[in-house]
Amino acid sequence: MLSRRNTIEYGREVLIYFDSRRKFLVRVEQGKKVASDKGVILIDDIIKKEIGSQVVTTLNVKAWILQPLLIDYLERGIKRVTQIIYPKDLGFIVLMLGLEPGCKVLEAGVGSGNTTAVLAHFVKPQGHVFGYESRKEFIEVAKSNLMKLGLDKYVTIKHGDIKKGVDEKDLDAAIIDIPDPWEALDTIYTALKPSAPIAFFIPTMQQLIRLFEAMDEHKGFVDVRACEILLREIELSRKSIRPATYMVGHTGFILFARKVIKSGQ
Repeated sequence: MLSRRNTIEYGREVLIYFDSRRKFLVRVEQGKKVASDKGVILIDDIIKKEIGSQVVTTLNVKAWILQPLLIDYLERGIKRVTQIIYPKDLGFIVLMLGLEPGCKVLEAGVGSGNTTAVLAHFVKPQGHVFGYESRKEFIEVAKSNLMKLGLDKYVTIKHGDIKKGVDEKDLDAAIIDIPDPWEALDTIYTALKPSAPIAFFIPTMQQLIRLFEAMDEHKGFVDVRACEILLREIELSRKSIRPATYMVGHTGFILFARKVIKSGQ
């Protein structure tokens, strides 16, 4: 669970950082040990230290104790039972949806709750996420992940298929991650406020084409645009600075639109 206390105490979680490849998200518990190829850290030895301070392993290797960020939990702290939307895509989606505290958001395709956690993080404490998931076993995993992050109180997850309708109305935004979103356009349209933005995450070009054609025929959305986010990291060292050999390339296409009032309504 995210905490902003400056002093390390039992019961909280910290990130033990050696380097970009060695990061350990750890709950601070009495008698616990963190073992790595760099040696062992005794958790009892870091009690009462300040966040940001240094600790030395049994092999005399230095590490730092950091405050976990949401990205640390997404990368290392939650259970995954489905493919997730990558942070590189989620950051852009959050910006395009204009999320802020107080927003009410529809999510279809909750999966492991990875996206749900990001949405809840940005709309809390006054806002709420209404998630729909068709597989019950995924719902239990998502709820567990959200509880770990302390975000469950800002989320309601329902077992259901949004193509059959949703209970909510006048929502501020929506994010849809299902295989056939073109079948849910009427449901989404009814649930959103006029002018509300929507983001679809689409794995393949065939799905993107079909969704665009369906939206064009629907006539209830404008400002329709699609993009793909590519992230290339840069390797940093005193010897050389250059692009990383490997990168996260295609993960999916993102299609945005905004609801408008149809002529004659």
